Amino acid sequence: MRPGVPQGTRPHTRVAAVRLVIREMPTTSWEMAVDEGQDPAVLGEDEFYGYGVDAGTGCFYDAGADGSFPGTEDEEGPVWAAMETVGDGPSVFLAEGEDGHTLAGFTSGWGDGCYPTWIGRDTEGRVTCFVTDFLVVPTAQVPAA
Repeated sequence: MRPGVPQGTRPHTRVAAVRLVIREMPTTSWEMAVDEGQDPAVLGEDEFYGYGVDAGTGCFYDAGADGSFPGTEDEEGPVWAAMETVGDGPSVFLAEGEDGHTLAGFTSGWGDGCYPTWIGRDTEGRVTCFVTDFLVVPTAQVPAA
């Protein structure tokens, strides 16, 4: 439920974050996921780089799978077919694309928008996981010193 909005009679559930585990090792450091040419050092305190969400659905897939899910932009193909199998409410689904690629999709917090993803690394710098924050849980306000 959104802060300041009264709760209705039907429970309302949202996905606050999603995690894709790459390696079952403790995560000891985090960095913002960025595209080529994006520099987190130029961002303000409450700014981030993120990925755009449409149709209230985000996903994780390898860059090598780009183009393996034809019809997605036209609301057709394996991604839309997989989305239709999950029904209402927060859900995760897998879509099988061309060339053996798989996409993990999920409902996205408050829906359409832009959301940051973080890369977790172990003590040796290897990727342990990816986490997308759907900005559902409010951050604590820290009083000025």
